[in-house]
Amino acid sequence: MSRVQQPTVVRTRLENGLQVVVAPRPGVPLVAVRLLVRAGSALDPARRFGLAHLTAEAVRRGTRRRSGPKLDAEVEALGAVLGGGVDEDSAALGLSAPLEALPRLIDVVADVATCPSFPAREVEQLRRREVAALEHDLDEPAVVAGRATLAAAFGEHPYGHPSEGRGRDVAATRRGDLAAFHARTWRPSRATLLVVGPVEAAPALALAVKRFGGWRGAPGGELEIAPPVAAIAPAVVIVDRPELTQVQLRIVSAGFPRSSPDHAAGLVAGAVLGGGFTSRLMEEVRVNRGLSYGVRCGFTCSRAGGLFSFSSFTKVETAGELVQVALDEIARFREGGPTEEELERTRGYLCGLYPLSLETHEQWAEKLAGIELYGLGADEVTGFSDRVRAVDAASCLALARRWLPAERRVVVAVGPARRLKAQLARFGTVRVVTARSVM
Repeated sequence: MSRVQQPTVVRTRLENGLQVVVAPRPGVPLVAVRLLVRAGSALDPARRFGLAHLTAEAVRRGTRRRSGPKLDAEVEALGAVLGGGVDEDSAALGLSAPLEALPRLIDVVADVATCPSFPAREVEQLRRREVAALEHDLDEPAVVAGRATLAAAFGEHPYGHPSEGRGRDVAATRRGDLAAFHARTWRPSRATLLVVGPVEAAPALALAVKRFGGWRGAPGGELEIAPPVAAIAPAVVIVDRPELTQVQLRIVSAGFPRSSPDHAAGLVAGAVLGGGFTSRLMEEVRVNRGLSYGVRCGFTCSRAGGLFSFSSFTKVETAGELVQVALDEIARFREGGPTEEELERTRGYLCGLYPLSLETHEQWAEKLAGIELYGLGADEVTGFSDRVRAVDAASCLALARRWLPAERRVVVAVGPARRLKAQLARFGTVRVVTARSVM
């Protein structure tokens, strides 16, 4: 299979520390602009979980030069949408528009990122909306399971809470908290501006210097994102939902950071074991046993660490059976690894799918942002197929024995504790918590 063709990337660091990445790429006459800031939810202070998320949402609600409605109207006039989001490691802003709008795109992103005004009325509306959304999440067992899993797996580590935060913390957050967090974390030395499209590097860089060159961060030492993730303590957690007739189940163990050389083998192993309709877990859980309609597993990787995660659901009375079947299949994979037929099918699937994730300028901007954030190699894109094709049975088996769950695992169930405790006690000491305690 031919290698993905990567644009020639021009990187420049401004005097204020901002990294500028310009990737000239032919194609449709659109340009994508993306700003990545290492200001993710891992930097949320205690009792203010969700602050990074709220800040990234609020910067788009008004600046010193533009009110929120004016900003919306200007972005809409460009035929664009000012998107953004936060994960544990970073916050991002991005939009795309016709090529001739590039100066205005960079102007909008710079204004939003460097000069937000945090208008009190907008912030209050945003805060109330987020509190309501978190309250609604209590009615979503899958969401509750995800949040409980983070807490059980990561504990007090900064990855131990979801980026959206927790309801009680968001409810207590005020405008001053957002302004202070922005001043502390949104610094040019922690940011990367990416421009992708049919552009010339020099003019794009000149626009970046003009609009971002005067950006100055708050004084103080450089902030870390998060310390390395420690080993996971074994646990069995039941989130008590007495009314449920189906149980959400998760099994997780420690994983590796995104920059790990194990990443390619992890992709292949996860796909063979539980990555689709032809995977081992799908075959055993759904086809052979009829325990669930859906099952997934794989590795999620962040800057400081990651998780191996198994996810499924079943009837209350078969929860223990499903956990046992999953652990048995995982153990079998740890012992024997994949077959050559499984490897060939999975490697071909992953290599064939990868180019579809790089069809647009926006997708390239996101991919290049990840390369900067995680410190990945220059061949991250062009060498993807080679790395995946190089995953053989021996490397997949070594990966499985190193990272797939054995004793140090967390089992999480969301359902009626009274009916689940006896079923799950064989997997460890059971701890029962309320849904609200993890939200």
